[in-house]
Amino acid sequence: MSNHPTLRSKAWAFIRHNSGIIISLLMVPVFLIYAYGCQSTVVSLVNSDLKVTRAEFTLEVEHFLAAAELKYSDLDRQDLARNTIFNSLAEVAQGKVPDLPGVMLLIGNILGLGAIVDNVRKRTHINTLKSFVPDNKAKS
Repeated sequence: MSNHPTLRSKAWAFIRHNSGIIISLLMVPVFLIYAYGCQSTVVSLVNSDLKVTRAEFTLEVEHFLAAAELKYSDLDRQDLARNTIFNSLAEVAQGKVPDLPGVMLLIGNILGLGAIVDNVRKRTHINTLKSFVPDNKAKS
């Protein structure tokens, strides 16, 4: 055997001498693949136990804003009905003769407010019933 170093021993000597660089070169691609594959997440607006991605969070925010817009439009409609009723009653109190369309509008607004109250009451009752599902139905 000769005293000349073989290719294998030269390679091992190079690896031992540059072990930090070699380990870094192996770790960087693994870290980059991990970082690219993992999406950023935040706590959900709907369920605080759940983390959601940007796309899911965007959908939750859009749903929340749409629900808020519906509630604002409902508030506007209720304010308009209330103002119409008060204005009509103020005109009658001032001695003006109520006109037929105004009286019909007043009656319609009062019936509409009654329907709103009834719908809220029914919705509350239905939600209460939904929250108390028997155990035998939950298992099937």
